[in-house]
Amino acid sequence: MSIFKPSKIARSIYEIDGETLQQAGIKGIILDWTNTITTKNAETITDLMKDWLNNMQSRYGIKVIIVSNSKPPMHGHGQIHEIPALFEAGKPKKKAFLAALNLLGTRSNETAVIGNGIITDLWGGNRLGMYTIFISSSWAKPRILGVVKRLFVKVLRV
Repeated sequence: MSIFKPSKIARSIYEIDGETLQQAGIKGIILDWTNTITTKNAETITDLMKDWLNNMQSRYGIKVIIVSNSKPPMHGHGQIHEIPALFEAGKPKKKAFLAALNLLGTRSNETAVIGNGIITDLWGGNRLGMYTIFISSSWAKPRILGVVKRLFVKVLRV
């Protein structure tokens, strides 16, 4: 059961602080796209998100990559605002995470996975020994799957 437990839970990506990540030895971040750094079906990221990403890289020296199972937005197949991006990645397969580590130039124990997927992000990152942060997205519309996911997360918090 601990393979599904995140290292940290946040309501929003903006709660995640670069200084805290640095103290945890994090040098790279693997980010999910949909409902983590964008809303569903978004073609681009907001200015606020651009600032957060730039801050991670320039102020804290933490490298960032987007790894998503969704299709790429119209104008961002290999990069989103100068950030490397792997779309249709096949998470939670190890191959997707290993490709991201290779592009980041980091080891698994110095890389964080930030996302809203229990299987795709948490399990995928945890089984490679990565620091995982679960985003409990406020953007997701309530669905039966969302209800089950929230119950599952409550069990993990205990």
